Formats: sequence, structure tokens, C-alpha cells
Amino acid sequence: MKRLLHLALLFLLGTLVGLPVGIYWMNRTLVRNADAVGQRAEEAAVDYFAKAQYRNADRESARQALLYTIQTHNRMKASSQLRGPSEQFDLAYCYGELSLLEESAGNADVARDYMRRAVDTLKEAGFKGTIVSEHDIRERLSKEPFVDAALTGKPQ
Repeated sequence: MKRLLHLALLFLLGTLVGLPVGIYWMNRTLVRNADAVGQRAEEAAVDYFAKAQYRNADRESARQALLYTIQTHNRMKASSQLRGPSEQFDLAYCYGELSLLEESAGNADVARDYMRRAVDTLKEAGFKGTIVSEHDIRERLSKEPFVDAALTGKPQ
């Protein structure tokens, strides 16, 4: 009887301690997942805006929008579990667009650095073949109509 009482008390103690801890843990998990989804939506919106600025606005507005998008991508990379190849693809092409803007402004060293970052980001994402070369990035950015890879769900 004494053993059964001890077992019941231990079960009660475990329930009293474990239940609030479990509820807290699940709540934090749901909050983290919601935050990650929100960051992904923010990343898609600022990426869309930056690409529209690159295609339609003046050079300085496009530069600021692209730099903000890169900041958003990097913040998301540091904190989100939803980091995937499509976001890295978008980040690489932001670097490529920024490289072309800097090149047209006459900043060759800065343009080379941004293009190197674009190529490195594509390689980090696991892309291979012709999509990873500087020449192909330039060619795609010069003739591609405005298409958002985040909306299609995969890089084209």
C-alpha cells in the first residue's frame, strides 16, 4: 500500500510539473513556427518590391530596395528554420541585380564583389551547371521578364 501511495504521489508530482512545462514548450514551438512563416512572407514581399524597383525605378531607389532585401534575407537566414533553395536563389539574384546597378554607376570593384556573392550564394544553395556562372546570371537578368521565384515556389 505504501508503495502504491508513493507511486501515485510521484505520478501526481510529474503531472503537476510536466503539464505546465509541456504547455509552455508547445506554445513556444507554435510561436517560433508562426514567426518563421511571417519572416518568409516578409521576405517574399520585400523581394517582389526590390525586383519591381530594379525594373521600373531610378537607380538609387532600386539600390536601397535591393540592400533592404539582402538585409531581410540575411536576417531570415540567421533566425528561420524555413530557409530553402528558392530564398537563396532570390538572394543570389538580388546580389546580381545590385552588381549590374553598381557596374552601370561605374563602381567596378563593388560590382565584382556583388557578382562574386551571387555566384557563391547559388553554389551554397546547391545549384550546379550553367545557372551558377557569372555570364549566365548577367544574361538572365538582362533579358528575363519580371518573374518572382518565390511566387512560383521554385527557381526557374
